[in-house]
Amino acid sequence: MVGLTGGPEGETLIRRAARIAARTPGSELLALHVVPTDGLTHADPTALAAQRTLVESLGGTYHQTTGESAVGALLQFARAENVTQIVLGASRRGRLSLLLDAGVGHRTILGSGPIDVHVVTHEAAASSALTTRRPRPGHGTGPRRLWSATVGAALFLPVLTLLLAAPAPRLTLSGVLVVYLLAAVGVALAGGLVPALGAALAAALLTDYYFVAPVHSLRVEHGGDILALAGFVIAATVVGGAADAAARRTRQAVHATWEARVLSRLATAMMHGQDLPSLVEQVRESFGLTAVSLLERAPEATPAPRWYVVASAGAHPPEQPYAADVESPVGDTLTLAARGVLATDDQRVLSVCAAQLGMAYLHGKLARHAAETDTFTAAERTRASLIRAADRDLRERLREAEQALARQDTDAAWAAVRRAAQVVTDLADLDRLQGGALDLYLRPVGLDEVLTAVLDDLGPGGRTIQVRLPEQEPDVIADGAQLTRVLTALAADALCHSPAGQPPTLTAEAFDGRLRIRLTSGPDGAPRADSLTLRLSQDLTEAMGGTLEPTYDDGWLLSVTLTLPAASTQA
Repeated sequence: MVGLTGGPEGETLIRRAARIAARTPGSELLALHVVPTDGLTHADPTALAAQRTLVESLGGTYHQTTGESAVGALLQFARAENVTQIVLGASRRGRLSLLLDAGVGHRTILGSGPIDVHVVTHEAAASSALTTRRPRPGHGTGPRRLWSATVGAALFLPVLTLLLAAPAPRLTLSGVLVVYLLAAVGVALAGGLVPALGAALAAALLTDYYFVAPVHSLRVEHGGDILALAGFVIAATVVGGAADAAARRTRQAVHATWEARVLSRLATAMMHGQDLPSLVEQVRESFGLTAVSLLERAPEATPAPRWYVVASAGAHPPEQPYAADVESPVGDTLTLAARGVLATDDQRVLSVCAAQLGMAYLHGKLARHAAETDTFTAAERTRASLIRAADRDLRERLREAEQALARQDTDAAWAAVRRAAQVVTDLADLDRLQGGALDLYLRPVGLDEVLTAVLDDLGPGGRTIQVRLPEQEPDVIADGAQLTRVLTALAADALCHSPAGQPPTLTAEAFDGRLRIRLTSGPDGAPRADSLTLRLSQDLTEAMGGTLEPTYDDGWLLSVTLTLPAASTQA
């Protein structure tokens, strides 16, 4: 796994990780970008998009998750995906910053356990001017935050008092009150107004006991000191309340930004046409959940409703709503079930994401139904056109037989009857071919042998076909009998619509391992209509691995081009 920040070092890290993955049999390349929960990131979206493209071009997959701690999100994702090696870039921060706060690479190494961590140097390493540290996200809210701030104040104020009471340097009463005021503001930012008020009262008592005469006593000799202490408590309360309000607004803004980012990413992915499993995986990564499933209830009415997994992501996704830690219903038949810990404030956002997933699923069902309806309609339209073509051909053949019998030409009458029977056979074979019941025997076939059989099948009649072949044409891979049938039918159709003095032409040429056969009608061409012969010829050619393309001009069929794979000399 390679960790990406969206910085200029991303390409170097991706290529290094790809080389490591290539040397490890059976391994996969994963790329992960961690988005802070406050949504305040300095990553370049263009750079991230380019790096994602590079990862996918190297056969890897790109992932994105959110978390207050980049290290925690990296390690949680790595353990969930059974990652054995992590590739990170060397820190771009300066040495002084690293002394004050260890970098992501160092903290990842400390918490990686059995996972190997590779810290790769790059041109942007140790260049503190390249990045600006994002503001740290606000910590938790609720009773835990209040008690943490209270305990922190109870431990910090005595230590601060010992430092202020040191013999030298000795601060004046105003200086001591300013220091305690800063401490009260810090408690307000960390825990709110109630811990800040308690800290202000405690600081006032400590100041009275250690710094107001008489020292080591809670009595106050001078009235001015009483006013100073009272003013300190009031000022600390007011400033602490303002700081608490500002902190709450900041946390609300941070959470709102994160919500907008999550919903925007999901909406963008839906607009780009990502499939439903990818959308579910994005929701799982965004909320840091273990597994997510989109479940649909079976329509049949039973005492215990049956649920089906429409799409899922993560390890061991829930298959029933009651097996999930978090559930967000979408209408009467859909629900989003998830395993993992979800904050109360995030439940509303998850509900919106679930609604979007439900819309994506229903839109997909409607699209598939529309496609199936279009396919069925097209098939019925094709079937109807073929039946009309077969009816037209049969009527024409029977008319020819009646005219021949009127002339007492028995041979011509039998020929017309045979052609009528062939129409019925073609229609039956086309149905068998579309149903997959017509067997083909593909082998190398010589074109000259096929053309000889075609001319024999056409029979005598004083009509000619001009045949132009290369001196050494290759054999083609085809079913000899069916290829003869196709060329015979096409040649007979071309003869019917060509003047006696201008016969149709059949040419062949080899190119790029294939053989192209072109049959051109007379100068006027044949009338364009739904032809059973042409449709059967097309389907038979495609079943043999080739193509058949008719060429039209102003509604007239001028030529038919048949292309088949050529057989090599070794074959």
